[in-house]
Amino acid sequence: MTNTETGMLDVGTHCSFCRQLDFLPFHCKYCNGDFCGAHRTPQKHRCEVWAEQEKTKQQQQEERLISTAAPESTSKTSSSPSFHSLLPEKAHIRVQRGAPSSTSVGRSVRERLESAGQGSAVAKLKSFFQRRSQSSGSATAKKPPGPAARLVELAKQKKCANGDPAIPQANRVYVYCHTIDTDTNIEQVRHELFLNKIWPVGRALDSIASQLGVHNRNSQAASATNDKLFLYREEKTGDPRLLDPSNRVRNCIFDLDTLLLVRGQHVP
Repeated sequence: MTNTETGMLDVGTHCSFCRQLDFLPFHCKYCNGDFCGAHRTPQKHRCEVWAEQEKTKQQQQEERLISTAAPESTSKTSSSPSFHSLLPEKAHIRVQRGAPSSTSVGRSVRERLESAGQGSAVAKLKSFFQRRSQSSGSATAKKPPGPAARLVELAKQKKCANGDPAIPQANRVYVYCHTIDTDTNIEQVRHELFLNKIWPVGRALDSIASQLGVHNRNSQAASATNDKLFLYREEKTGDPRLLDPSNRVRNCIFDLDTLLLVRGQHVP
């Protein structure tokens, strides 16, 4: 006996995930399944097609970051790849730098910047820290906040921080960020943002630049080093630490950290 004969209406669709009947089902464009309201998003119904596409996007972005970080060959006539271009990024940096000199051992990042004469980065970072110290007074006079104060500060930041709303709450890392884009215009505004702890640092840099409206040329192969953006984390000593773009956020960036988005030559 058919539904027509019994007077039953053939309406609604069973959720492909939980099999519950839903009269307003949601269609997933990735796996072409129909789902109820509780499982309408790819994350909720564990969409394998969406997860695979996201994984592929992350891999492509990491490969693009590695390729843009590799230096351009000085010889334009040779069609064969150079030895340096075949090395991974970290090994390539070690080959270029060689063994550390005995005079550089034990010096802070700021001292190494100044002695190396990296004009653009030195001027920006020195000017930034001078203004910070003048506005906040002596750093030694301040005591680090206790655990209770940090919890209160984190709770306040969660209410006003900006970021990608698609990031799950459990994956969010809440940070402060300053942008240092030009020698004459150092922005003193402290932005409150949140990042995804599973992102590579390079993707976090792209997200910060997008959130703050900073022009990002890192993906352009023809961009010079002084045109690219670098991400630093302010240490407890007050010195900046350059973050490796291939590292993961969860390994080097934590709640209430202060980040510095700097355009120009990175720390030698």
